[in-house]
Amino acid sequence: METTVSLASTGILTQRDYDEQQLVKNGKDDSLDRNAFLTLLTTQLQNQNPLDPMKNEEFVAQLAQFSQLEGITNMSTSLSDVADVIRSDRIMTGANLVGKSVFAATGRIDTDGQTPSAIEVDLPFGAEQVDVGIYDATSGALLRSIVAGPQSSGVLEMTWDGRRADGTVVPPGSYIIRGTKTVGGNATAVEPFTYATVKTVSWDSQAADLSLNLSGGAVLPLANVTRIGQASAPVTTAQAESASTQTAQIEE
Repeated sequence: METTVSLASTGILTQRDYDEQQLVKNGKDDSLDRNAFLTLLTTQLQNQNPLDPMKNEEFVAQLAQFSQLEGITNMSTSLSDVADVIRSDRIMTGANLVGKSVFAATGRIDTDGQTPSAIEVDLPFGAEQVDVGIYDATSGALLRSIVAGPQSSGVLEMTWDGRRADGTVVPPGSYIIRGTKTVGGNATAVEPFTYATVKTVSWDSQAADLSLNLSGGAVLPLANVTRIGQASAPVTTAQAESASTQTAQIEE
C-alpha cells in the first residue's frame, strides 16, 4: 500500500502542501482585477478546443466585459482625484475665513463693548412678541433681555449695545444668546442670527464638508453660513431709530 507522508510537521513543505497553501491563501481574495481578467482570457484562448473554438460572439462579449471593467476602474480613479481636489479647495476656502466673521445661528453673540452687535430673528408668520436674552457664557446668568412687541412676517432686526440691564458695559467677548417668539399665545424657541469670528477650520470626514470653529467654542458647518462680514455690523441711523421704537429694554 502506498503511503503519503507530509513533511509539514518538520517545517519542510512538499510541492503538494505548498500548492494547497497557495490555493487557500489566494482563495481569500476573490476579487478580479483587469490584469487577472486579461490573463484568464489569454489562457482561455490558448487552451481552447481546436475542434470547438470560441465563438466570435463569446469573444466579443468577454472583450466588452474587459472594456467595461477598465472603464469602471478609470472612472473610480478619476472620481477619487476629483474628490481630493474639491477637498483641498474647500480647505483653502475655509483658511481664508480665519479671522473673519460669519453670520449664522450659532447660539453665541460677540461684543467689543463699543460697536452694537447685530441680531436678526426670522419670523415667517410674524409674532405677538419676541424675547431675546443675553447670558453669561460661564455662569449662565441673564445679563440683558430685549423684548419686541407685535411683528409682521419677515426678519426682525435688533441690536445689543454690549451692556447689562443696569447699563454697565460687559467685558469684550462671546456670550450666549437665546430667543423665543409668542404666536397664538404659545411661546416657542427661535434661533437668533448673529456674527461670530472664525478661529480655526477643520475637515469633517463624516459630513465631507468644512467645519468652522468659532469664538466661544461654537462649531458651524460651512453650509450653514448665510453671510460673511465683520464681527459687529454697523447700525445705520434708520435701523437704530427703528430698533428703539420696536424694542423695549427690560431689566431683570
